[in-house]
Amino acid sequence: MKSLLRFLRLSRGQWFWMICGILLGMLVMSANALLMALSGWFIASMAVAGASGTAFNFFFPSAGIRFLAIVRTVGRYAERLVTHGATFRILASLRVWLFNRLAPLAPAALERHAGGDVAGRLRADVDALENLYLRILAPLVTGWFTLAGGLLFLAWFSPPAALALLPFLVGAGVLLPLVLRSRSEGPGREAVHHAAELRSRVTEGLQGIEELILLGAVERQAATVEELSARLVASQERLGRIGSFSNGGMQACAGAAGAAVLLAAGVQVAAGEIPGPWLAMLLLCAAALFEAVSQLPAALHLLPGALAAANRIFELADAPLPVADAAGPAPIPRDASVVFRQVSASYLPEQPVLQDLRLTVPAGGSVVFTGPSGSGKSLLFDLLLRFRDYDGSILLGEVELRDLPKDALRTMITALPQRPHLLNGTIRDNLTLDGSELPEEALEQVLVDSGLHSWIASLPQGLDTPVGINGSAVSGGEARRIALARTLLKKAPIVLLDEPTEGLDAATEQEVVTCLQRRFRHSAETTLLVISHRPACLALGDTVVRLGRPSSPP
Repeated sequence: MKSLLRFLRLSRGQWFWMICGILLGMLVMSANALLMALSGWFIASMAVAGASGTAFNFFFPSAGIRFLAIVRTVGRYAERLVTHGATFRILASLRVWLFNRLAPLAPAALERHAGGDVAGRLRADVDALENLYLRILAPLVTGWFTLAGGLLFLAWFSPPAALALLPFLVGAGVLLPLVLRSRSEGPGREAVHHAAELRSRVTEGLQGIEELILLGAVERQAATVEELSARLVASQERLGRIGSFSNGGMQACAGAAGAAVLLAAGVQVAAGEIPGPWLAMLLLCAAALFEAVSQLPAALHLLPGALAAANRIFELADAPLPVADAAGPAPIPRDASVVFRQVSASYLPEQPVLQDLRLTVPAGGSVVFTGPSGSGKSLLFDLLLRFRDYDGSILLGEVELRDLPKDALRTMITALPQRPHLLNGTIRDNLTLDGSELPEEALEQVLVDSGLHSWIASLPQGLDTPVGINGSAVSGGEARRIALARTLLKKAPIVLLDEPTEGLDAATEQEVVTCLQRRFRHSAETTLLVISHRPACLALGDTVVRLGRPSSPP
């Protein structure tokens, strides 16, 4: 239930609309019960008046029936409008909240989860939380309040009928939902778990479909998906059987309740304690109350699955930050120098990658880090970007890196990652992710320095050419150069380039290296750090640092 309480706290901005939706639901249920009761009394009274030949004023009851019918119709529309609107607002704010919680966890804390799993929690699990208010919380509150109000209404006219109805309403509205809740908890959690695992496996299979085809592993992957699908179907079938039991129990309670009310009120009618038309009123009102009560088992039936989805979301959101942000006022670095003092770091505990690194890069200097795979080149950049923690000391402009708030650090560093990502938009969209307008002169110069100018000039749409999903509409080398241009567009005193010429042919690589040399050669205030295993890129550094292979790969 902690997840439910946290969900409600996160939704406090929508409390007004949530309460309005519940009140409208209570209004609709009350109007429906009163409409049924008044209609039963009206029809029975008209029959008695016609049989006995007595006068009967039908104008006021018929007006009341019309009024209640209008209230029920309009109220139902307003209730759906308000509750669904509140749900959509809650989900929208929850997605933003979750994304903001996940962003500081990347990449170190998220790499333990499959990409499909993280995407599933951000999309499918959040969508599943619509049940918490729309199909669980609102129906429970509405149903129980309507049940209490209906019993008081019946007790006003016939206490014996209310007492006869009470055990069946308690059974259908309290006992049956609780039994259903306990029986569906296991299958509900299993269904959420299997669905998440299935999404993850399918996503991974589609992302790696080329390798699966080449290695002949498609059938094995399909068998895994089939097995997970069978488990999911089995859990859903168990939930379906429990739901069928709930429906049968509800119908049995409703039938028995009608018989009990008929017997109790019939005795009163026979004894002359209440008028005959009241019997029809009491019977139809009791039947209407079961419409409100019928929502309760279904609500508790959905509760375990919704809570399991909430637990998965909060489990991910509550993951400890891999690197704590610095508190207090941001110190101001003197320059763009970078100093490593006895720096050690690793991807996993007890598996060192970088050990006792000592290096001084003066402001305006340039260094190329090279070495075999697994020697810690990319890890070094992760440390500078504060994606991972380290032992020792790293100074930027004589300020300890740990003492720099991440927002201040981002203004100092621009970086080209080893595996850059292109968004599904145009080249221009990917160059200006923040949506800012760039001076044409600066943009042209960056296109020249990244080796993109002649290629973009040959495109019919130029910078407005779509790159496709994950850069599928451009080659790997073109995607790399777009990411390089994006990196160079950000003005920062420290530039980190991880394999800037990966995927380029020799001629294009030499062109890019020459342009980068020209760009940074006369920039005394910009410090350049490059990672590369390609010989041509060694010319970018005043110093070349060769990192050794660690004793145990990460």
